[in-house]
Amino acid sequence: MEFSKRERSGKTREKTRLVAFDLDGTLNMTHTYAVAAYKEALKELGAGHVPERVIRSRFGAPFREDSMFFLGDDSEETFRRFYRAVERHWIPLMHERAQTYPGVPGMLGELKRQGYVVAICSNAKEDELEDVLGTLAIREYFDYIQGLTHKEDKADSLGVLMDRTGADWCCMVGDRFYDREAAMANQAGFIGCRYGYGNEEEFGDGDLMAEDCREIPFLLERLAAGSVFCKYNL
Repeated sequence: MEFSKRERSGKTREKTRLVAFDLDGTLNMTHTYAVAAYKEALKELGAGHVPERVIRSRFGAPFREDSMFFLGDDSEETFRRFYRAVERHWIPLMHERAQTYPGVPGMLGELKRQGYVVAICSNAKEDELEDVLGTLAIREYFDYIQGLTHKEDKADSLGVLMDRTGADWCCMVGDRFYDREAAMANQAGFIGCRYGYGNEEEFGDGDLMAEDCREIPFLLERLAAGSVFCKYNL
C-alpha cells in the first residue's frame, strides 16, 4: 500500500496512518484498582456482593450501562448516584495502583518511530482519560485523545476521531466487542487483545489477535500489508 497522495497544490504528503487504542484491558490493567472501587461503591448503594469476574466483564462499558446492569434502574438520578459513588473510590485507588501492561511504553514508542498517528478512543470522558494516562506516565505517546461522544456509542467516537485526524488508514486496537464493532462500522482494521477483559465469543474467526501488547507493531505490519482499511476512497 502506498502512503502518499497528491494534494491540490501538486505536492505530496504522507498518508495519515491512525492507530486508535482502547484503554482498559488494552493498555491499562484496570482491575488493579477498579474492582475494589466498584465493590465499595456497590456496597454503599446496597447492591450486595458482586463477584470479581462479573465486575471485570463490565470493563470497557460506558458507566451509564453499568448503572443499569448493577442497579437495574436506568433513571438519571440512579446513574448520578452510581457515578458519584464509583468516582469517590476510583480516583484515589487509580492514583495509587494504576499500571500499564508490561511492554506498553516500549510498544507505543515503536509505533511513534514508525510514523503512526497514535490515539486513544475510549468509552470514558476525556478529562478522565487525561488523568489516567498521566498517572500511567504514557500521555506523551498520544497525538489525540477521543472520549465518548454525546451519542454514547464507540463507533461514533471512532468516526469523530478519524475525521479529526484526517485518517487515510485506521486500525482500532482493543479487547472488547465495542472496539470490534466500532472498527467494522468505520471500515477500519481491528486487532483484538486476548490478554484483556473480553472473552473469545466477542471476536471473529478472522481477527488478528495479540496475546501480548508487544505483538501489536508486528500485527499492524501484517494488517497494512494485506488489506486497505480506510474510511474514504483514495
